[in-house]
Amino acid sequence: MSRFAAYEPPRHGVPDPAVVLRAAAPSDVDGILAVAASRGAVTFGPRVPSWVVDPGRVVLVAVLDGVVVGWGMVAPWAGFDDVPDGLYVSALTVAPAVRRRGIGERLLLDLIGWAAPRSAMLGSVINASNGPSLDLHLRHGFREVARSDAFAGITFTGGVGVLLVRSAA
Repeated sequence: MSRFAAYEPPRHGVPDPAVVLRAAAPSDVDGILAVAASRGAVTFGPRVPSWVVDPGRVVLVAVLDGVVVGWGMVAPWAGFDDVPDGLYVSALTVAPAVRRRGIGERLLLDLIGWAAPRSAMLGSVINASNGPSLDLHLRHGFREVARSDAFAGITFTGGVGVLLVRSAA
């Protein structure tokens, strides 16, 4: 089973108005980790509690009927030789059972909105095999800058990642 949504470009779901987006709270950490686990082993788990309360980043959750069903964040990256310093979208994930309801798009748009007044550039690094996420980012002003087997120390299942950037303008 793929860790990503099936790539079906013409297929879009119906937005679910029952899904609420909000800033993550410490009580959301277990839900975030459950959603993150839908993509495979979670190696960053111990860091999530500090990410949720870090004023230098934003962690958003999508909640349906009191359950975290999606999450994503924007955080600063600096000091890497292979990506420009700046803010980056990270961990944008929607639980498989609720995909195709516009949750990923809503999360990404809110993350873009948070980052826009804070940085002239917003980046994202995505697995090249994650077609739905690539299309989502490209629809919202990101452009592909490079492909590599690693960016900022992140390696990719299948061996290729894509560095995307978006101007705040």
